[in-house]
Order: sequence, then C-alpha cells, then structure tokens
Amino acid sequence: MISLPGSGSEPFNARALLLGANRLRLFHWQSGRLSDSGLIEANAEARADFKAYLAARPAGPIYLLVDVAEEEFRPETVPWAGGADRKALIRLKQARLFGPGARVYAERQGREQSREPGGRRAERLLFMALSGRSVIEPWVELLCAQKVPLQGILSVPVLLQSLLRTLPDIAPHALLLTLQSVSGWRQSFFANGQLKASRISAPPDPGGPPAAPLLAEIEQFRRYLASLRLMPEGQPLDLYVLADPALQRALAQAPGQPPDLRLHDLDLGRLERQRALRPQPGPPCCDQLLLQQLFRTRPANRYASAAERRYARLATARRAIHAGAVLLLLGGLIHSGLNVINGLGYRQAAAEFAGEAKRYRAAQEEAQALLPETAPPGAIQAAVASAARLRQDRATPSAALALLGGALARFPDIRPLTIAWAHDPHDPGLDAPAAADADDASADGPRYRQSLTLKARIEPFAGDYRAAIKRVREFARALRALTPVRAVEIEALPLNLSPGAVLQGSGGGPAGAAPFALKALIGAD
Repeated sequence: MISLPGSGSEPFNARALLLGANRLRLFHWQSGRLSDSGLIEANAEARADFKAYLAARPAGPIYLLVDVAEEEFRPETVPWAGGADRKALIRLKQARLFGPGARVYAERQGREQSREPGGRRAERLLFMALSGRSVIEPWVELLCAQKVPLQGILSVPVLLQSLLRTLPDIAPHALLLTLQSVSGWRQSFFANGQLKASRISAPPDPGGPPAAPLLAEIEQFRRYLASLRLMPEGQPLDLYVLADPALQRALAQAPGQPPDLRLHDLDLGRLERQRALRPQPGPPCCDQLLLQQLFRTRPANRYASAAERRYARLATARRAIHAGAVLLLLGGLIHSGLNVINGLGYRQAAAEFAGEAKRYRAAQEEAQALLPETAPPGAIQAAVASAARLRQDRATPSAALALLGGALARFPDIRPLTIAWAHDPHDPGLDAPAAADADDASADGPRYRQSLTLKARIEPFAGDYRAAIKRVREFARALRALTPVRAVEIEALPLNLSPGAVLQGSGGGPAGAAPFALKALIGAD
C-alpha cells in the first residue's frame, strides 16, 4: 500500500516516483524536508494503489526518476549545425542508433567544437535512450489518465552527474559506485564532470561477501571503457564508493584488486548529515541524496514527450496567471494607497490655500476701504475704449500740409489765407464729397480720414475772372492728382457762376481781389 508517514493529506511542494525494474518508492518534498513511502514492489497491486493515490491527490507536480538496466549510452560525433538543421541531424542519428519507440535524449559533451579528420566542424553528443517501455509506460499512463502535471522523466545517471559536481576533490576521470534501493549497484563513469557511460551491476549473492563480485563487475566495466577509448591509456582508474565505511574497507581489503585501481572514500552517512537528511534503515542507499538533489536543482526533462507534459505546462501557465493576478492586485492596492495618501495631502493643501485666500481677501477689502472714490466701471470702460481708439486712429497734419505745400510750390500766384485741417474717421461728411464740380468730385469714394480746407487768393489779379477761375481749377486738378488725395471740392470761386447767384459789383473793381476756397479729402494711407 502506498502511504507516507503521518496523515494521508500531508502537504507537499513537489513529489517524485523513483522507479526500478521491480520496485519503487514515492518521495514528497515540503519546505526543504524529504519524506518517502518506503520500498514497494512494482506489481499490479502497487499500480492500483498508486492510481487511487493519484485520484485522491492529482494536483501537484511530479517527477518520474527511472533506474533501469535498459538505459543505453552512445557517444557520437555529428556535423556542426544550428537550429532546425541540428534537430534534424539528431533525429536521424537517434532513429539509426535506437530505432522507433525508444525514449532518446542527446546531450552535448563539452562547449568547444571539434574537427573531423576531413577538417569539418563537428560536435560531440552523448545519446541516452530508455528502451524498457514495459517498465515505464504503465506508470506514465496512470499519470496522464489522472491529469497529473508530469514535470519530466529523468534517469539516475543524470542526477548522479549533478550530484558529482557538488562533491569535493573529484579526479578528472572518475568511476562512481552507488547503491539504489529500487535497482541495486550502479557504476557511472565521468570525464571532467560529464557523464560518459553507466550500467547497473548484477546484484551480489546475498549469502556471500559483496566485495569480490563488485570488484569483478568494476574490472569488467573498466575494460568496456577502455574499448570505447574513454579512459586514457596507462592511467589508473579512480573509484569513488558512495556507501558506508564498512563496504569501503571490504573493497580495499578484498583479494584480487587490480593494481591500477585507486579507491577513494565517500562516507554516505556524513554526506547525509551535512545535508540534514535523516538516516534510513537497511542498506546504505543514496536514494535520499539523489532525491534531495532533484528537488533542489529541478533539472530539465529528458525522456517525457510534449503530450505527456501537457498538464505540467498547463499548471505552469495557471501559476503564471495567478502570479500575474496577484501582482496586478498588489499593484492596484499600492496605487490606490498612494492615491489615498495624495488625496489626503491635496485636501490638507486645499485647506491651507483656502485659509490664505481668506486672509488675502480680508487684506484686499481693508486696502479698498482706504482708497478714494473712483469712477463707475462703465465710465472707466468707455475711457479705456476711447484711449484704444485714439491709439489706433492717431494722426497729425504734417503729411497733409506737406502735400498742400508741394502743390502750392507749382502755383506761385496762389497765396493762402487760411488752412483748416480736420481728422475724424467717423464723420459722415467725409464719406463722399458733394458733386460741386463734375471733374473734381467722386460719387462713391471710400471713407476718408483727413480733410484740408484752403482759403486763398490769386495775386497778382488784373480783373480777368475767366483766367482766375481757370487757374483755380488747374490748381484743384493738380492737387487731386496726388496719390493720397481722394477728392477735391471747390467751395468758392473768384466769381460765383451758379444760376441762383446774384451778380453785383463793377467790371473795374480793384485789382488783386480774386479769393477762392477748396476742400481736399485725403485717404487713410
């Protein structure tokens, strides 16, 4: 029966199933503490119990850690490629080496590129394959049927490679001997910390000493490594035994030990105490070290397919969504809290500003009480408008007088008596001159801004009124020809020729009496 110490509802952060050919163990990991169900026979009854266990607790990630003899290791060299080409080369190599149906993983050996004999770039890969489908598939099917998040399928040699890197003073070429409760003794060879080959040794005779059979298995594996040229020729093999000191002493004292084998002690109990692991009854197995390394490092998947890991991906997405929702909620709470704090600050500032405004208003009222009486707002507004209109329409008679002076300079016989200048853009009388003379007046001229009224006389005057009238009209035309002048109106001639006028006087009047008057309208240029 699959059970754990304590209640059946014991919480966990993650769990792992350590699976051998005939036995299994279920481990739970909770807040750095490791617990397990004990050794269980891998039979139909155990699968039924495991199914019931998964049905009761399907949630939570799980790793499948496999330790079977049907795991193969093939070092190969493939041409250097990248992206999709590299994946295609690896798939072709996998199919050629292991055939269909095997679970295969390729791991790069070293970071540097190598050169093939022809000079082409190449990379070294270690192909690892699990071909024992009858051992693994029933358990994977149970996990998928219960929709359990399967984080990955790993093998014990992969974890041993990760564990070896945490051990001090390991030789460049090392053979690690370990004991797993679900499988037995395993030999794993590492070169510069990278896994090269691994195999499960035949279990020793329970009634006989274990040292001699183990030494025979080690020697056989050493010859296999030499055939693959994984061991440097003429160099002794460094053997690290991860077990109790009693077994290490038995191996050191066993007869027939090869001379090129160097034995190193790794006290399993001491390593477990360093990692705060509780000692387990029975043979000195390194299951707890491996599972603790698994849960601490969380290595990537090796042998599970994408379809088998779909519930793990869904669980990861769900956790990401929940984490995002929590972050959004926290962000909203923080933002709301900041807004509340800012609002309180603004409220206090508004109260201070209101107090200052009240003080300023009182000071203004006191200052206004001390001021003298002022004009009403309407009068002030009219005065401002008048000042603006004066600034806009300001004018001086200098330009108009300069025009008149230039015209008089060409008529020396005209002597001015009086000159009147007017400026009013809103005077209706300046809109258009009266048609006193058809040649001199314009019927629909523009609005004029300035006017000059000239009263003058002709000197000398010999009494010829016809010539005097002609001279006045010539002067009017000359004045009207100037550019700014819009119209010239003759208001009085030396002799009034209108039909209603009364002629009086004598033909022999005094000389020099030829007065006239005219008005020139000047535009707003």
